[in-house]
Amino acid sequence: MAIKESPGRPAKDSPSRQLLRELSRLSINRQEDWYEQLDRESKERAAIHNNALAIALARHEQVRKDAEAERDRILQLEQERQKAEARLQEEREQRQARADLEQAEKRLVAERAEAAARAERAATQEREAEEARQRAEKDRRDAQEAKVKKESQEAEIRRNAVAERKSKEAAIAASHSARRTESTVPTTRNTHPITSQASVQSARQENEHQRYLQIHKTLKEMRAFMANQAKQDPKLKSRMGDMRREIKKSIGQLREGKGLNSKPNQQQASIQRLLKEAILSFPQPTFSAASFTTNPAQDAQVPGLLIYLLNQLSKAVISQLIREAAVAPKVADPIGTIAVSVFANNDFRANGESLIDILIAKMHVVCPPLFGIYGPDNTEQGRTRLGWWREVPGGPWVNDQTHQDRMTGLGAGYAALSLRNFEKSRSTNPYPPYHFWQAVTAILNVAAGHVTETHLVILKALLANSEARFMEFFGEPAKKILRFAIKEYPKRAPKGSVAAVVLSNLGDTLKKDKNLYL
Repeated sequence: MAIKESPGRPAKDSPSRQLLRELSRLSINRQEDWYEQLDRESKERAAIHNNALAIALARHEQVRKDAEAERDRILQLEQERQKAEARLQEEREQRQARADLEQAEKRLVAERAEAAARAERAATQEREAEEARQRAEKDRRDAQEAKVKKESQEAEIRRNAVAERKSKEAAIAASHSARRTESTVPTTRNTHPITSQASVQSARQENEHQRYLQIHKTLKEMRAFMANQAKQDPKLKSRMGDMRREIKKSIGQLREGKGLNSKPNQQQASIQRLLKEAILSFPQPTFSAASFTTNPAQDAQVPGLLIYLLNQLSKAVISQLIREAAVAPKVADPIGTIAVSVFANNDFRANGESLIDILIAKMHVVCPPLFGIYGPDNTEQGRTRLGWWREVPGGPWVNDQTHQDRMTGLGAGYAALSLRNFEKSRSTNPYPPYHFWQAVTAILNVAAGHVTETHLVILKALLANSEARFMEFFGEPAKKILRFAIKEYPKRAPKGSVAAVVLSNLGDTLKKDKNLYL
């Protein structure tokens, strides 16, 4: 209990008061210690609590991290599971697709097998039908060939009789002509009588020339028609082009050089093989043979491809004569041999008549003087009638040397075509030797004022390497024609003619090389 002091005076320091104060201070100190103890314990508990909270928080954080890691692992596992399922699904789909594909392939194989079987059955039926058709066609063709052969033999007998008669008449006429020529040789170059007979002959030659020019025009139209047909038929287009190139190649191999021209049998066999293929493999379309011959009564139908290839053969022959025989006239002989042999072949005739007019039509275009056609060489029309060529269509004329080279090759080629001996052949000569006689006399009968260098060059080319065969066919009249052509005809030449000198020198060459004295 507190001892109150009276106001204004201090309490007396009695022992008890001091004790009380001591006890009071002791109590206060103890209370403070207690509070301090409480504070210390409170702080310790707070520290422990905070430490526990920190540990709990750390544990919680670790648990959270572990949970997140587990969640990520579970998500990864889920993704891997989904991927695995996707792969499994894809594999199942692939297996299913493979199975479907295998089934489809099996069905396709089965369908193809069925289609092949159907095609085989159809092919067999078609083959049997084709064989039956071919047998029927063969029977018909055999019958037709037998008929044609019989008619051909009969026609050949008639032609041989006519040819023999014409040869005899030509020989007799040659004899008379030679005697008449020798007796009527003009004393000057500017006079040459033109008889009414020559005028009639000139008209006949002109009409014949125009007919051959029409055949040449028809051949151009036929070629355009066949080209159009080939556009619609790929098989025809491919084979037609190959055949044309092979024919051109075969003729192109006949040129100057050792061993190249000695035996042209291989080229001839190759060309005839192609022509037979054209007849058998491409029998349609057909053309009337009358359009390609000078015989208006010809009514045979000929495969268009055969006409086309004979036309290509004729073009190749003319081109090769111009290229090679102009430089080496002896090359003309194998070229002429092949051409005449092909046109003589009975397989390529129309009702037994040769189609050599296709080749002769081209000769009429490139070398008209062979057939009695001529004109002044200083006019456009005259040059055309003399066989002059232009460098390009509508362009300038070729130079004199080129023109003379062309005429040399064509003249030598015409001799090779028309002086062939068929005595030992089973075939009929498609172009008998009297055509050579007509060509030579057509040039010799040109009036003096109309003789040109072209006539002299062609005449020399005709006679230079053909004198032996000419005399073999026509005997002494041929020798008289040679004498007149070499000794007298050059006197009709234009003044200063080089070709006339060359033709005159041919007599010395024959005397020196052939021991032939005119």
